[in-house]
Amino acid sequence: MSIIFSIVGGYIGDIWGRKFTILTGSIIGAISYFMVFVFFILKYSVIDISAMFLLSSVSGALVFPASSAVVADTTTVEMRRSAFGIYRIFTNIGWAVGPIIGSVVYGTGVQYIFLFSSISSILQFATVLFFMHDMKMRFSDINRGTGFISFDRNLIIFSTGTLFLTILTSQFNVTFPTYANIQGGVPAAYIGYIYAVNGTVVVLGQLPMNIIFRKISDLRAMQLGSFFYAAGYFMSAFSHGLLDFMAIMVLITIGENFSSPGISSIVTKIAPPDKIGRYNGFNSMMNATARGLGPSIGSFFLYVYAYNGIETWASLDLFAVLAIMMFLTLQRNVNRNVNVNIG
Repeated sequence: MSIIFSIVGGYIGDIWGRKFTILTGSIIGAISYFMVFVFFILKYSVIDISAMFLLSSVSGALVFPASSAVVADTTTVEMRRSAFGIYRIFTNIGWAVGPIIGSVVYGTGVQYIFLFSSISSILQFATVLFFMHDMKMRFSDINRGTGFISFDRNLIIFSTGTLFLTILTSQFNVTFPTYANIQGGVPAAYIGYIYAVNGTVVVLGQLPMNIIFRKISDLRAMQLGSFFYAAGYFMSAFSHGLLDFMAIMVLITIGENFSSPGISSIVTKIAPPDKIGRYNGFNSMMNATARGLGPSIGSFFLYVYAYNGIETWASLDLFAVLAIMMFLTLQRNVNRNVNVNIG
């Protein structure tokens, strides 16, 4: 669903505006989450509940490309990476607060988590409706005559690189905690402390990282991010116990701080002003594909290598190598094009 509707969201954002797209995604989120809540109350089948939950993914697929386009619309090229860093801080505060609220609400019944999510979508809708001023779409006439999906050599090279990198980073959700628990000896109840380190380093480290960003290019930041991700995951093979894996999470999160703001920054710099939404949508589609593939690939390696850490993480780190190769390829391309300020 995310793969399909990321493209749709990018297109709508370019044609009808960012505000309209975000509002549409908010409405879909509010309705779909509320219906999941109702289906739980009425004891609908698992299939019905799952189908409605899948519909909620359309909300994020519409909102996130348009939101990235808003940041691009309202910043200069020079300040864009720092702006995406600030945007990411607030996003990660939400990522930290949301699960905590979910844990509290869970005690009263799992269905109330979805009621809370519906209310959050309504608050998002109200905030955007009353406080966000959409940029005038000066290129609307041009947009209506252009394709639904925009293809660009540099975009394809970069998005392929982020696909490889996201396959590695998506080990964060399944493979890494599974390995830490079974092979690393971290009790399941303590896994949350490892992720608390991630949120803390993101929120406290992103602004200082913005100072470093002024001294290096976007693509250099992506390469460094890939390296820190690979180093962190590989060190997992030699780690045992909670403190070791908390230290590993610091390395992984440094990689995240380097690479995450750069992804949106580079895409918006590659894109023509009238296609920022579609370029973000295409990149979101590639990343959604990687997030779908990544956990399965990681679980496959865990199984094949019987939880041997060196073999598992070395194999997964090959995706970081492929990502760096794609970023270097793009760097050579943009070095020949002085009009693209990402090298």
